Amino acid sequence: MKVYFLFFLFLILGCSSSEQLNDSAVVGKYSYKAAGYGIGSTVEFKKDKTFTYTWVTGLINGTTEGTWSISGKKIILNSERKKSDVIKFKILDNSDNNSDFYNFKFLDENKDILPKVICLLLNESDKIKSVDANFDGELQLSKAEDFQKLRFIFLGFHEFEIKKEDLKGNVTLMMIQKETHYQYFENEVMILKGDKIYSDLIKKTRHVKNNFFTKDVQN
Repeated sequence: MKVYFLFFLFLILGCSSSEQLNDSAVVGKYSYKAAGYGIGSTVEFKKDKTFTYTWVTGLINGTTEGTWSISGKKIILNSERKKSDVIKFKILDNSDNNSDFYNFKFLDENKDILPKVICLLLNESDKIKSVDANFDGELQLSKAEDFQKLRFIFLGFHEFEIKKEDLKGNVTLMMIQKETHYQYFENEVMILKGDKIYSDLIKKTRHVKNNFFTKDVQN
């Protein structure tokens, strides 16, 4: 009877241990390449629990670094930079004036003029109307206008909103360009099966037959 009990206990322990990956099984470099389409990516899991993810699509490429951890059979990735940390705009000036108008000026990160910025006047979630800055990146708006907040839009740049109560008179805004070459990871899940890692980063289509990373062979 004791022998059966020990055998049963061994099976339970063996099954429970198989539910948890170990670091050494994960560590290594894994690659994916879509033949003929100039698309590929790699993810390298390092012993210090950091990772490097690189990708290329034609002439565009990017790199993300961060930390990884194990949860059961899952590998969890979190990038160093978070979407919540992204700065969408900066207020360079917000000073009082003796005028009945708000005077806006729009600049990019190099302090070059941004022409024809779109400004939406909003009440709660409803749009009242839309006005555009001129080609000199300037916009004049009556303080008597009935709105609660403004939303500013320019192609390729972050959209953002400012409440009317936060505006004074002369307002210079620096708009920040969107980062299209950075992949944010927030509890991104990857699954290790043998020498392959499956991830939602690779979408299986009729052109993409293998939706997984394969571990590189060490020479």
